[in-house]
Amino acid sequence: MNVMAKVSTAKSFLESENSPVYPLAAALVARDAETLSRFYVEKLGFERIGAEGDRITLGAGGVGFLHIRHRPEARPNSGRGSGLFHIAYLVPTRAELGRWFLAAHASGARFEGASDHAVSEAFYLSDPEGNGIEVYVDRPRADWRRDHEGVDMTTGPMAVRDLVQHAAPGDETPRLPAGTRIGHFHLQVGDVDRAATWWQDVLAADITHRRPGARFLSWGGYHHHIGLNAWNSAGAAPRDPDVTGLEMITFAIREESEFQRLPTTLGATPDATEFQVREPFGITIGFRKL
Repeated sequence: MNVMAKVSTAKSFLESENSPVYPLAAALVARDAETLSRFYVEKLGFERIGAEGDRITLGAGGVGFLHIRHRPEARPNSGRGSGLFHIAYLVPTRAELGRWFLAAHASGARFEGASDHAVSEAFYLSDPEGNGIEVYVDRPRADWRRDHEGVDMTTGPMAVRDLVQHAAPGDETPRLPAGTRIGHFHLQVGDVDRAATWWQDVLAADITHRRPGARFLSWGGYHHHIGLNAWNSAGAAPRDPDVTGLEMITFAIREESEFQRLPTTLGATPDATEFQVREPFGITIGFRKL
């Protein structure tokens, strides 16, 4: 798969990217890719970057990171199987998150939640084909509380009134801020312990937080690049490739040594810059060398 997101070896202003491995792009399978892409553009302010064959690419600020593939024969996702819980889009600043929320709300986007996680502030909603969406902003890494297991993440009500009072100026046109990227992926799996062990032992990710039925992992001390839960999917088999929803997630790898190690560990055959594997619950994972 041709990942269109730009990558850089320089220090990023996004905390999620200041890690040796970090999220780069995602691909969804949709029964109606045009209709679904219009939702992201018209309601949430994504930018349409381009289209090629059956695939539409969306993003922000000229950078593509969400691919939507048209498969009208795909069966609707039940929401109970292995696959996507949500894709989380990380906005550069709190003021921009406030401005984005006001415009998306004015466009008619239907929000399902707004949470303060101590490390971040996040809005939640779903797209018309049932794919979960989070749009969030990080607090400074120095302000994250730590506990004996890693990062102390909580779930409480967001101070939405304060957020909008400090929103960046702008009109009510939905527009995902330039500099927005995918900050983390949250996946549904059949067994969180089995899945987390694979991410730890094979991909060298660190557990950063635990909750009943869920695990959170990252590289480089970020609060989480991956969430895993079985809240709706306990006992689920590997993802069915003939249903809508998550097709693939892709990560960037900064270090040459890690890019060389992973294919050997996984039994994969890389080309010069990319390779793909599947994790235990059938989710395809791509890696791209910077």
